[in-house]
Amino acid sequence: MKLRWLRDQQGSILLFTTILVVPLMIILAGLAMDMAYFGTVDDELQRAMDAAALAGAGKLGFDSSVFPTVRNFAQSYASANRYKVGTISLGLNTANDPAGNIVLGIWSGGTFTPSLDGSKVNAVRCQYSTTVPTSFLKLIGITSLASAVQAVAIANPPVTPGCGTPILPIAVVPCAFYDAGTGAFNNSNGCGTGLTWISSNKICNGSPGSSQSCNSAAWASLDGSNWTNSQIQSAITNAGSANPTCNVTVGTGQNTYTDNGMVQPTFNLLRDTFTSHRTSTLAGGDVTRADGTVAYQASWGGWETGVMLVSTPCPPGPITGQKQILTFSKFVVTQVFDQNSGCVVTPNMDPQAASYCGTSDPSLRAVFGYFRCDQLGQVATLDPVPRAALAQKLRLVR
Repeated sequence: MKLRWLRDQQGSILLFTTILVVPLMIILAGLAMDMAYFGTVDDELQRAMDAAALAGAGKLGFDSSVFPTVRNFAQSYASANRYKVGTISLGLNTANDPAGNIVLGIWSGGTFTPSLDGSKVNAVRCQYSTTVPTSFLKLIGITSLASAVQAVAIANPPVTPGCGTPILPIAVVPCAFYDAGTGAFNNSNGCGTGLTWISSNKICNGSPGSSQSCNSAAWASLDGSNWTNSQIQSAITNAGSANPTCNVTVGTGQNTYTDNGMVQPTFNLLRDTFTSHRTSTLAGGDVTRADGTVAYQASWGGWETGVMLVSTPCPPGPITGQKQILTFSKFVVTQVFDQNSGCVVTPNMDPQAASYCGTSDPSLRAVFGYFRCDQLGQVATLDPVPRAALAQKLRLVR
């Protein structure tokens, strides 16, 4: 009778369940704590990479001279975003090893490709891997969990030019931004390139008497419609006003209408507007090429405006009809040739206009200028187009 309780099994299941569940709950709670901690650290690391990539992309320019600044800013912003385990230290990776922390390259078609070509970098990828120490999981031999994060930010040309720059109703060809023989546009080689728009195809490439048409610009509509001369003239007047309105309603990838004929009243308006708005010193400083050399000195003066780049063959030939807009660019108008008075700016400071200023031709009208690849516009496009201008707003794409 005294040992009956040993043979009585009532309540055994409850006893063993209690014995098993309590440790299991402790294990699950510990696992949940470790995973929650890991998730928090992982989120902090991702935010740091986002900040680093955006900071680096914000310093991208148009040649490799800016690469050290890009890397330093990415490194600095990463370390400024501390996480629970400590400080993030990104290697500068000056050799641009694809496995490095800071990688410069091209974002196109949803893919990032590392590159060290200064004329073909539009994106920064920051990546970082580390281990997060565990607490409870140590009891079962798991002392840490691996975490790897990355972010890609781009600084590409703008979809639309915004309102900060007066936009002329002029379309220019993108030939200066072509890669040699590859047909690719995603470079900055055309920055600082001079452009000549001539009304007569009797003069081409500075050689009077040539019969080849080589115009590199045309009138264009800013809303995609087939504009009349009066609308083009209104757009020129708007560009010359004290507070020009945002009259550009078409953007990258859309079509505009072009016409390379210089109707006299329209040309006269452009000439007069240029004359009244030309400054003796360019506010934006010297116009520089992709390699940083000076193409046109600020002290030579000009009118800083904006134009659109449209898709054309190269060499372009006549520019008429519908053309697809590739991007927008700041453009410095430097000289205008009037068949009645010759070059309107005297003495002429633009070397590319020098051979024309002494020309006497009653049918000749011409506009001269240079691409200025400064920031312009709003949201950046993801398309691989000429890097004629960087957008003011960056895009975090991954």
